[in-house]
Amino acid sequence: MKYFFVGAIGLAMLLSACEKREEISLPYEGDKIVVNTLIQPDSVVYIRVTRSVPSSVYDDAGYKDISGAAVTLTSGDGAVWPLQTQVIKGLSYYVSDRKAVLGQQYKVAVTAPDLQAVTGMDTLPPAPLAYNAGAQRSSSRVQFTLKDHPASADYYRVRIYMTDAATGQGAFLLFRLDPAFNNNLADFFTKGNYNSLVMNDERFNGKQVTFVLQTAEPIMNAGEITVEVSALTYSTYQYFHTLLAQRESGNVITGSPVRVFSNVTNGYGIVGGINTRKMVFKIE
Repeated sequence: MKYFFVGAIGLAMLLSACEKREEISLPYEGDKIVVNTLIQPDSVVYIRVTRSVPSSVYDDAGYKDISGAAVTLTSGDGAVWPLQTQVIKGLSYYVSDRKAVLGQQYKVAVTAPDLQAVTGMDTLPPAPLAYNAGAQRSSSRVQFTLKDHPASADYYRVRIYMTDAATGQGAFLLFRLDPAFNNNLADFFTKGNYNSLVMNDERFNGKQVTFVLQTAEPIMNAGEITVEVSALTYSTYQYFHTLLAQRESGNVITGSPVRVFSNVTNGYGIVGGINTRKMVFKIE
């Protein structure tokens, strides 16, 4: 039997929060609580709580909220944060009344009738040292500089967001690492284009590196580009990394199914820390 796993992409940043259907050819282990939250410093905490479902009863209208769920958010100093429910873009979230801060660990606990109680926790990573982002109109290259923190294992996600000057509409761009400019990052080269690059710092630990990204299409419209570089905790990195691997394996008929990483005990999902730096510049 197959089951479906809920993926929350960029949940810590409200505008990029979404719920995506991911099909995994693995035995169904029974209904479980699914928790998704990416906790960003200086932002309130958004927690999405649903239940896993087998493919035979999946409803295309989306994953169902859990009636009677009790959600608790606790910071590292032992304080229990009040939560209120909010419906955002048609989805229900539990939202904190205060902003997360660096130096704290955060724990989410959920109980619900007829389901096993779950917990998940993580810390928050320091901000990435990213700067000097730029691109030229009619070019397909976007670049930025990243100075990696020395003496520690670090994890990152990179995305590019384009806002059209004429319409005001925006979207994440498809891209890949440009192999002509990033010879020392061969492990991250791909044949296809994706809307995010997820990587560790094994190839450039403690170094300053200029990344050159090749967009799938030339940048023709005037407007603004946002290069978004996020520092990730190990758990958040594993979640994004396995989520991308799952999507890639789904396109290969003979590929083995990939289980998405979860740090939610007795359930599914991610309680992860993320720290995002956005570099915004105009395309003339």
